[in-house]
Amino acid sequence: MKKTSKTAALALAMLFGLSALAGCGGGTSSSAAPSESGSTPPSSSEAAETPTIDKIKEKGTLVFGTESTYPPFEFIVVEDGQSVGVGMDVDLGRKIAEKLGVELVTSEMAFDSLIPSLQSGAIDIAGSMTPSEDRKEVIDFSDLYYDSTNCFIVLKENADQYQTREDFKDKTIGAQLGTVQNTLLVEEFTDAKNLILPKVSTLVQELKNGNIDAICVEAPVADCYVAALSEELAIAPYEVLDEDGGVAITMAKGSDDLMAVVNEVIQEMIASGEMQEIYDANIELAKEQIVND
Repeated sequence: MKKTSKTAALALAMLFGLSALAGCGGGTSSSAAPSESGSTPPSSSEAAETPTIDKIKEKGTLVFGTESTYPPFEFIVVEDGQSVGVGMDVDLGRKIAEKLGVELVTSEMAFDSLIPSLQSGAIDIAGSMTPSEDRKEVIDFSDLYYDSTNCFIVLKENADQYQTREDFKDKTIGAQLGTVQNTLLVEEFTDAKNLILPKVSTLVQELKNGNIDAICVEAPVADCYVAALSEELAIAPYEVLDEDGGVAITMAKGSDDLMAVVNEVIQEMIASGEMQEIYDANIELAKEQIVND
């Protein structure tokens, strides 16, 4: 989710490092094609070696780390007066838990705490992370379940001002702490100022208040906010493509048995169209929530 930055979906329409991570594109996206890595379940000889899965089954829960200000992947809705974590990641996590025969439990935390929590074993998996090379050194990544790119949310009245990379010179650009977009701004937009904050929702407020000029996020996140606040916000014509652009499920290094199950669930959901369905549904749900906030 949250969030430094390819799969299932269509526009936003829709909804829901190192140390934490992910990243944005135009109004359309597409389901990630099945990748060749780990998309098949373990063989019978491998099935006996399931240390990570055995541990999860013993405790009876799959703990999913979330940072719930990253629609449509992870966000909060109010149901019967209670705040409830929802989103595409939560729906995907529930399917993985069902495959394992355990209950899904979400653990809310700052995005830049997700990787340390995976490494320490405090959580079993996390979602919406882009598989950058530095992250791959410390945690493992599943197949991509959503393809995307990096884009910029701006005030609607100023959208035409940002046609090229040079148009951001001397501007103030916001990004979520610990994300691919955070790294992108610091390393590649050195002629611009930046404001790095823990939550995208706070950055949106800063943009509306005139304190920053743009927010760099993944396309699905931009789609959600712009669809919900279409009178005020727009996506700038300029975007930044990323070879790693897309999100995956993450887990601790060496969790090969769990990885095989996660990839199996991802590929089944992409093939059946269910991944696209949960994307579309959460885009609409996120729009409603943003409008009501």
